[in-house]
Amino acid sequence: MARIRHIDTTLRDGHQCLWATRMSTPMMLPIIDRLDRAGYDVIEVMGSVHFDACVRFLKENPWDRLRMFGRRITRSRRQMIIRSKCALRFELEPDDISRLWVERMIANGVESIIAFDGLHDLDNLEDSLRHAKALGAATQGWLIYSISPVHTDAFYVAKAREFIDRCGVEALMIEDTSGILTPERARTLIPALQREIGEMPLGLHTHNLAGLGQQVYLEAARLGIDNLYSCIAPIADANAPPAIQTTLRNLRHHGFEDSIDDAPIEEMEGYFQALAEHEDKPVGRPQDFDAANFDHQIPGGVMSNLVSQLTDAGLAEKLPEVLVECAVVREELGWPIQVTPFSQFIGVQATLNAVTGERYTRVPDEVKKYALGYYGKLMAPVDPNILDLIVENGSKTIALEPPTPEPALPGLRRQFPEADDELLMLYHGYPNELVDDMRAAPPDRTDYSILVTPFVRLVRALADRPKVRQVAYRKGDVAFTINKRRH
Repeated sequence: MARIRHIDTTLRDGHQCLWATRMSTPMMLPIIDRLDRAGYDVIEVMGSVHFDACVRFLKENPWDRLRMFGRRITRSRRQMIIRSKCALRFELEPDDISRLWVERMIANGVESIIAFDGLHDLDNLEDSLRHAKALGAATQGWLIYSISPVHTDAFYVAKAREFIDRCGVEALMIEDTSGILTPERARTLIPALQREIGEMPLGLHTHNLAGLGQQVYLEAARLGIDNLYSCIAPIADANAPPAIQTTLRNLRHHGFEDSIDDAPIEEMEGYFQALAEHEDKPVGRPQDFDAANFDHQIPGGVMSNLVSQLTDAGLAEKLPEVLVECAVVREELGWPIQVTPFSQFIGVQATLNAVTGERYTRVPDEVKKYALGYYGKLMAPVDPNILDLIVENGSKTIALEPPTPEPALPGLRRQFPEADDELLMLYHGYPNELVDDMRAAPPDRTDYSILVTPFVRLVRALADRPKVRQVAYRKGDVAFTINKRRH
């Protein structure tokens, strides 16, 4: 049968969805060689949200991480994501910043660039994708799946054609950020796209939020999909994409071929399990079907951050109310797709509405800018009554007409004459003090390689045996005992 190509997104989307993007570069180092020899066609490495986490929280230079990937991943292509015309921010950037963002990605070894705009406004992508292609990168367009009166099969077919004709992409991918693509809808959407794009590769990337990932992947394979995105369990499932281990078992059971080597996958599974335990991080589990996801459609990464933020604020009990409000806000705002940055905008507005008990009395600047077209052409109009509330209660400093971004690099180079282009991008994207703190922070020297040593794997294997209650070790001055919990 057909050979399905596999794309790994563990180091990009897996921990973004499950660990709020907090996997550091030292945590990644011990398994890079195994990931590279596992047989993936492409390995996704970073997106703008990873730059943000590196600068704000991990205090490590994200460009250094990208260079590390470039040196160590040599068999699989390295892929990065362009988010609209935003580079490292939510605001639309001038062309000189968007082009420099692309140039520095490619200069640091990125070979494949995949791009999306949450409004499918290709005015925000055409120049960047054309520029990336001219610099020798493979280019691919995201068709972000959603359920609404706007997002019909005909809509996606038209956008696929626009990606090809306007942006010159070489491949397309259906991106199901909310995990709501069903096998039934796949049977109409995938063939409709295939008829339009012919032999051009078509991929599928879903999340397991609603428990549908494996069924959809199997049906997509039967329909002739070219590649599938997955993560390595336990950094998979739940909010994250499906596990490669389960995906391979299902596809092989039905006769589909692949180029994946199971041995390094097993080693990485053990490492990530040990890493999650060591760092007290959650692991993904297969989800049961959850019909509520079809209403709020919140994607995995946003869901984990929303739960974390409500918990930190002592408002965890408000989560069900916030999720219901998300669905209402999305409809009122003209059905924006639940993808960055609009999923964050919807989540914040819904939280404010639910917590205050008064709808749209507090309006974030980003919501007002969205409603006024600052981020691109809306797919459907905002409810007129809601638009009045947004304009009235939002910041009066936001002009009713979006301005045209002015070139930014000349001013940046005057302000930071000693900075190279990569540092300029960081100073442009984040508050200067955050970048300075990152630069001043001592490097993280934590060595996680012990978690993949044969000895640690042996101890873990012994401890995992059902009848073993205790594992004890002594050699010289080193001794430890592991007592298993009784359930």
